[in-house]
Order: sequence, then structure tokens, then C-alpha cells
Amino acid sequence: MAVVKHFLEKEIPYGKLANIGIDKDKVLSMPKDLLDTFMSGSITPLIQAQVRSNSGTIYEIPLKLQLVHNKGDVELLTYPVRKNIPRDNTLSEIEREHLQKGGVIRKEVNEEGIRRMQLIQLDNETKSLIKWSLNGKHLSDRIAQMEKINDIQLGINQKNAIKEGKAVELEIGHEKVSVGVDLKEPQGFKIVKGDLFEWERQQKIRYDIVNAGF
Repeated sequence: MAVVKHFLEKEIPYGKLANIGIDKDKVLSMPKDLLDTFMSGSITPLIQAQVRSNSGTIYEIPLKLQLVHNKGDVELLTYPVRKNIPRDNTLSEIEREHLQKGGVIRKEVNEEGIRRMQLIQLDNETKSLIKWSLNGKHLSDRIAQMEKINDIQLGINQKNAIKEGKAVELEIGHEKVSVGVDLKEPQGFKIVKGDLFEWERQQKIRYDIVNAGF
């Protein structure tokens, strides 16, 4: 399946990329698969970036990149590799364990005095938290767009479950399909051929791959 590009070349924030040692030439000379992933809004595989300290020392750091739309602007998000999950005092130990096992949580957080609802997911490979701020209409619009793109129709209860970060199962023709939130995907959703057991199996496979020997 061809990768859909959600960003134009003129929208790439070259100035922000230059701050991590990736100039325009390096962006445009990326391998096609990597560039397509980046331009689709998906989180990229690990790449090597460079950051200059205040003393002028340049450090090489592996991280992932993602382009997102935010109120009409294009933002560059970075997910650096960490030794441990960042300590977030808003998360309980139960929530942290759920995230570590590949789950998604919906949580109201206070950012700069403003209370916002967020979906939160862990990228196990980098140990970075992926946060998706949302409001009811915004998420409903995204679900409607996802239904249209994939030619599926969800019931009210299924939509409500997805809004809570849960996966749901439906039948298309004679095939079972599972749908749920996956913030690593460009649209924020993932569709798996199979029932919820297959969804869980694939989530566990992804978890095991990046936590070998855990």
C-alpha cells in the first residue's frame, strides 16, 4: 500500500531540523522509505541527530522524528532515546505499567493552567511518551475521517470505546477487523485484520521486539 503524504516539501520546518544537525540537503537525500514515512506524519525509525551544547560540544543522539499539524502550523516533534521512561507525576504506577505493555490511556492533564484531555502512549524503543491533545469534536472528526478512508462504520459504543483508548472489533463482510488508537500512525489509529486477540498479539509482538529479554 502506497504511503499517503500529509505534508508538502514547502511545509518542512528546515530551521528546526537544522537545530538538530539535519539540513535541507540531508532531508531531501533521505532514503525514499524514510522520507515517505516522515512526510506521511508517521513517527520515523531511529535516526542520528546532532545537538550542540552551550559550551560548543556536539553530541550525537539517536531519536525519532514526527511532523504534526497544530492549529494551522506544522510542528516538529522529537522522541530521543532515554534510559528510562520520563518521570511524569501525573501518571500513576498502574498507568505506567499499562503504557509499558503497549496500552493507551486517556487522561485529563493540567498544562500551564489549562486542563486538557490527552491520549498517551509509550514508544518502547525510545522510552518517550507520545501525547495527543484532543477535545471531543476533534477526536470525533478524526474517527469520522478514519472511517471514510478505510470504508468502515463504527457504532456509538465502539466510537466511545476508541475515545477511551480501547480497541474494538467489527465484522466487514465475513472478516473480523480490530480498530484502535495508535499514536505512532499518521492518523492516530491502527486497523488490524483479525479479532481482539490478534490485536493484543500484535501489540505484544511489538512490545517483545523492543524489550528483548525483559
